[in-house]
Amino acid sequence: MSTLSISARPRELRGRHLGPLRRQGAVPVVVYGHNQPSLALETDARSLERLWHHAGKTTLLDLDIVGASTRKVIFREIQFSPRTGAVMHADFFAPNLRQKTVADVPVVLVGEAPAVEMKLGMLLQVATTLKIECLPGDLPSQLPADVGGLDALDSHLVAADVELPSKVTLLSDPGEVVAKIAGRRGKGMDLPEDEVVEAAEAEPTEPVTAGETEES
Repeated sequence: MSTLSISARPRELRGRHLGPLRRQGAVPVVVYGHNQPSLALETDARSLERLWHHAGKTTLLDLDIVGASTRKVIFREIQFSPRTGAVMHADFFAPNLRQKTVADVPVVLVGEAPAVEMKLGMLLQVATTLKIECLPGDLPSQLPADVGGLDALDSHLVAADVELPSKVTLLSDPGEVVAKIAGRRGKGMDLPEDEVVEAAEAEPTEPVTAGETEES
């Protein structure tokens, strides 16, 4: 599989003077990392958004900087406008490639649960990420969790059941439930009483309008 990459160029505009940059289809990014000064750069907004959706926070990327050497980086943060949904800013981190890093990697359920096919219950994903440790070059983009063995009500899959790449170490509790077959209770799932109460209390009684935040 080829390495994902994106091109960027040095940026002069800073702070509140970034409006014209964004209107031209570019987006400001910052790169920082191990024993190196941070760099203010700009890149194509559409390319950045496509890369984010493809790579997420755990894929090692090639950042090709105009006038400088290519750097190995991972996404640290990305900001979207709450009003338009357009990408506004991104931070990249250049890790020490010889030092192990810790990351929360998304868990993706794969396969078919027999209990669901037999209509014994619903498949509930309890953990959406697992904490792992490895060298930056070995970071997986996701962890597939096979639910093919869930064949009864209350059967479950724990973190230790998720197959990891050979150079990846699990840091999450091995007994943490990743997915389970839950029964039905009225319109909801078979949740503990306290979770049912909390969920009911969390439902808004009036429409809530999200306020806009200041773009940086």
